[in-house]
Amino acid sequence: MLCTWPAARRPKTIEVKTPMRLKKAENQLAPRLERLHHLAQGQAKLLQARLVGIAVRVDLDAVIDETYENRRKQLSAELQKQFDCDTALALAADEMEAWLMLFPEAFTKLNSAWRPTLQDRRRNLGTIPRGSKELLKSRLTKPRYLESHAPKVIEKAVTHGYVTSCDLSRNRSYADFTTDLAQWK
Repeated sequence: MLCTWPAARRPKTIEVKTPMRLKKAENQLAPRLERLHHLAQGQAKLLQARLVGIAVRVDLDAVIDETYENRRKQLSAELQKQFDCDTALALAADEMEAWLMLFPEAFTKLNSAWRPTLQDRRRNLGTIPRGSKELLKSRLTKPRYLESHAPKVIEKAVTHGYVTSCDLSRNRSYADFTTDLAQWK
């Protein structure tokens, strides 16, 4: 979530650490997002700030297809209904690793032995049938890639400017998320 304070203080990003199971919420989606809204508002109030935006991450655990389209529309609509601020949906097709693969140089910055293949650099990352995490584990083996490496990979991607120079056409779900963020006021 993004908060702003009175006066000239800059916006600050705050993480709501309470897990919200949204992927398959169906009938429970509205109440869960309402709870998330209360948690975010509560954190903003504690900081004497105003909630101005919220980004929500959900792993779809499936490739981009009609299910992705329908789930994205449903979740986005409900987010906009529940929150009185800017919203962005990070609906990661497959898993977050499919987004990380947009930044192959970040893996090498983290571990010089990790070099994603040229084939991986060209593929549509939202359509990997056996899963991006499994693909990384099979290719990045010295040491083996672990899910716990993900925050460090994204940190390298941000630090080295890869997030602003990647080819968004390689992952539709990441492109949709960045489009949501670009619309924030």
